[in-house]
Amino acid sequence: MGHGRWAARAGAVAAAAALAGGLGLPAATGSWACACGALLSEADVADEAAVVRVGDGEQSVLMRLGLSGTAPEAALVLPTPAPAEVSLGDDDVFRDLDRIAAPEEVRADDWWPDDLFAPWGADGVGGAPGGVDVLERSRLGPLDVAVLGAADEGALTGWLDEEGFELAPEVERRLAPYVEEGWYYVAVRLDPDEGEELQGGLQPLRVDFETGEPVYPMRLTGAAERPQSVRLYLLGEHRMERTDGAAADVPARVDFAGPVDPADLASQGAADLVGDGAYLTVLQHDIEDPSLVADDFRFAPAASDAPHREVVTVPRPVYIMGIAGGPLLVLAALLAAGAASAAALLLRRRRRRAADRVNRAGSVPRRARNRMRGR
Repeated sequence: MGHGRWAARAGAVAAAAALAGGLGLPAATGSWACACGALLSEADVADEAAVVRVGDGEQSVLMRLGLSGTAPEAALVLPTPAPAEVSLGDDDVFRDLDRIAAPEEVRADDWWPDDLFAPWGADGVGGAPGGVDVLERSRLGPLDVAVLGAADEGALTGWLDEEGFELAPEVERRLAPYVEEGWYYVAVRLDPDEGEELQGGLQPLRVDFETGEPVYPMRLTGAAERPQSVRLYLLGEHRMERTDGAAADVPARVDFAGPVDPADLASQGAADLVGDGAYLTVLQHDIEDPSLVADDFRFAPAASDAPHREVVTVPRPVYIMGIAGGPLLVLAALLAAGAASAAALLLRRRRRRAADRVNRAGSVPRRARNRMRGR
């Protein structure tokens, strides 16, 4: 793909938490719901991320799933508006974008740290039966990938069922509108060698397709049974914002907005996505009630390109001679107050004693005078 195509993809970058929502995963062996709303079997999803770039009628999605488990049979179904090209991606893209979008840290002295004493050292292809067109079938590492077209919902779910994609009924129901609108599907099944351990992140999967507007498929998320976290990294010529009908019920929090300089990128994959430069908008979605997601996430340029960077306060523990500053100062103040009280008490006692001595010394002349008067 040339730079024009990459520039065309200048729209969205989404977290795989959102991506997994687009997944349809085997319901028979588990009920883990990803952001796009499907199920995972024996494997646990440790982390998910997805990067999408959209523009000029083309879009690329870079997906990453961090899994842990033993040889699970997991699968996903990602709807796309047009037939997709599927390939392996570059994991360093995520590290580059996370570094660029990292919040600004403001240090603040913490006089009351959790640790009373300072720690030592102190001071991250072909047609398939039933009306389903298998446009492409390939093997990418441990992934069995198929690109599908289908004009009939029953034929699509039947093919998926035969291939081991046992979708939950609610996922099937939410898949129907995609079929009616003529979308296509990327069906991916995780199929490692028997007994193979899956720890950490798999190599990302990249999906390229044509689209008339920046979009991230989210309607399947409504079938999720648990709260979802969706992080979108939007790359384009301008700052981006959500424009879909679900934006009010599922609002986005802007964590970062600003231009990306290609010179700041370490990975070739990120450099290819950014091209000569791009504007990065990072949107965070914490979806407590997935049923509120009634539409795909769609994006358009915002009213302005005002930059934004999240600011977080990072406590800086203060230790004095290896002891937490707050407690030490309080102890010192108490000791000083005690010493002052003791000194004041001692001074009062000395004054009383001095006064008593003066009184005793003054009483002798009076007795002597009295004796003299008696004579």
